[in-house]
Formats: sequence, structure tokens, C-alpha cells
Amino acid sequence: MDIRAWSTRLCIVVCAMVQSIAANPTEAAEWSMEPSVALRTEYNDNINLTTAPHPSVWGVILSPDVKFSGTTEALNVTGGLRFNFNRYFGEQGLDTNDHILTLRSTYKAERDVLGLNIDSIEDSTLISELSDTGVVLARDQRRQLAINPSWTRSLTETISITTTYSYTDVDYANNVETGLIDYRDQTATVGLGYKPGERDLVTVAGYYDRYETKPGLSVANTYGVEVGYDRAFSETLHGSLSVGSRKTRSSTERQALICNGFILAGICFGNVITVTSVTKANTTGYIFAANLDKQWETARLSGALSRSINPSGVGTLVQTDHLGLTWTQQWSPTVNSSASGGLYKSQYGGNVAGSNSRYYTVEANVGWRLTEWWTLSGGYSYRRALYEGSQASPSANVAYLVLSYAWPKLSVSR
Repeated sequence: MDIRAWSTRLCIVVCAMVQSIAANPTEAAEWSMEPSVALRTEYNDNINLTTAPHPSVWGVILSPDVKFSGTTEALNVTGGLRFNFNRYFGEQGLDTNDHILTLRSTYKAERDVLGLNIDSIEDSTLISELSDTGVVLARDQRRQLAINPSWTRSLTETISITTTYSYTDVDYANNVETGLIDYRDQTATVGLGYKPGERDLVTVAGYYDRYETKPGLSVANTYGVEVGYDRAFSETLHGSLSVGSRKTRSSTERQALICNGFILAGICFGNVITVTSVTKANTTGYIFAANLDKQWETARLSGALSRSINPSGVGTLVQTDHLGLTWTQQWSPTVNSSASGGLYKSQYGGNVAGSNSRYYTVEANVGWRLTEWWTLSGGYSYRRALYEGSQASPSANVAYLVLSYAWPKLSVSR
């Protein structure tokens, strides 16, 4: 998809946000906006996470950002728009202009809650897609548009039904050079929720997912059911667990050149024709997600363990096992720190040949509030990928420093 088409999509998303904010002008409402800007400088010794010879690079990233929110008695809207102007020194072809646009909105009626989430993202495959799938792809600009409407209706005081639909469209800038494949993914879910108590929620849901490449050479249809339990053990401890099973039916088209005559010394004496073959496969498996969050007076610890099926630019769904841990600490009113780690085990699905892999990442960060509006932070991150059946093991070390300024919150009531 060309830049003009994506600019049109971006305008549509912005208009949707403005429309949501302007809805119900006669109701009492409060709108706020929080602008900020950050300047980041970083050193990266393997920005492409490759085993090939590569230089180290220095980067400078300028990131203007604005967060907004609005509330009425029935409507709640939050979102933000962030640009990243990335400039690197030491290797050519790395400069990019990224954006992240988000919208979260809910409208509450007497027994119904309508929701609409919209995301428009343009960034490198080694940023957001890597954090979702754990698959290290060739570095390329990924453009993603995701739209997720939902509807929840309360049947009784303790039972509710929820339906959701998710549409995701992804395009890559340099398909020919990187071999990445554009795709779209759609998911429909219907579920029931039961609240046996104020702190507990039990859910059961069925879903259907359709993944297809563009052009549609690879298609995967997944059917599944999932049961979940969510509990607030106390005001400072919260946990959730969900388990389910799924069945995936995939088909992949391949084209080959066939000589309908005889071949001598590698030369076809006859006509060369194109033959299309279709390979089908059925797979079953399970999915799960477990989360635990503990809050202390000045510290917080969060853990997550999951197995999920994710769309990817490799031309098939990817099964990802993920273990993540995050710790944050407020040492004083002006000093804080955080540390996080993640382990991913990824396996390609369908009939697409590829290398299953593991991906590890750790990061530590320290922040210092210089004044009410100025903040200085610095950190270090380490990434490493391991490929099944290969000695290849690329790694990257990144050190960074960020200076940010946040303007006072702007609020308007009417």
C-alpha cells in the first residue's frame, strides 16, 4: 500500500477521534490534553539483529507526543498521537519517520457498553512486531491499521454477554528486498461473563480467526474456545488465568515451472508451463495466559506467562510462548527505576518453511525528575536470538539517554 493510501487512512482515524470527542455536545464534559516532547540518543551495536558483518550506530530520535482524554456521563475517550523522527549515523538506510496513533472509547447505556479501539502504527518490524511474536524478521517498515469494536450487554446483575470484532491490516514497505508478506487478520469473539462476587469474574468465549496474505496465497482459519478466571485478591494483588483449545485449518498455494517436454543438459525442449499446487494442513493445540500483579507502597512487580497464536509477516500464523517479568521502584519523589525481562519461543504454523527460534530480552532503566516538567532517564537493553538447527545467534547491546519535557495539562470543561 502506498504512502498516499496510508495518509488517507490516518485522516480517517483522526476524523473518527474528533467525531468521538465532539459527540453529545449538550452533555457536561471535561476534555484534557497533555503534550510532551522527548529527545533520545542511543548507541546500538547491532540494530538489524543480524549475524552478518555490521557496524555500530549512533541514533538521535525526536518524539513529540500528545495524550488526550474526554469524559461525559456516558462517553469516555482516551488516546494519543506520537511521532518518532529517527536519524542514525554509522549506517545508511536506517532513517525513518514513525507514528503511533491510538483511540480508546466506550459509551455506556443503561444495560449496554459499546466500545471502539483504533490503532494506526508505522514502525520497524524489530520493534512492535518483534515484541508481539518473538520472531526476528528482516528490518522493514511495518504499517498497521487495527480496528476493534465491541458490545457488552448485561443480562442480569451478574451475567453479561460480550461480542467483539477485530480487523488488522498490515503492509511492509520493501517486500521484494525483505521477503515479508502483507496480510490481514480478522477475529470474531462471543463470550459470557459471570461475576460470583465483587472481586471475581468467570468468562467463557468462542472465537473464529481468519488470517490471509495479500495476495491470498496463504490462508489459515482458526476456531477456538477459552475459559478464564480473573480475581482481585486484595487492593494490591491481582491475578488472571485463561486456558483454551484451538484448531487451525491452513492452505498454501505454490507455483512451479514445469517442462512438458524432455530436458537435456538443463535445457527444456518443449513448453514451460506454470503449475499451481495447494498444500493443506490441520493442526490443533492449546492456548493460555496467566498474569499476576503485586503493588507495594513504592514498588510494583508484574509477571506474565502465555501461549498465543499471532499473525506475522512470514506468511503464516506463529505460535508464541512468552514469559515476561517487570519490576518498577520509586526510590524517592524524583528518582525511579525499572527492570524487565522476556523470553519468547516461536514456532511457525501452516506449511511455510522457516526456522523456529528463541528470543531473549532484558532492560534496565533509571529516571530522574529534574524539575516539575523536565525528566532525564537512561538505560541499557540486551537482545539475543537463537535459531533451531543453526549456530546463528545474533545479539545486540543498546545504551540510551532520554531528555523529555511535559507541558502542563490543558483542561476544558463545558
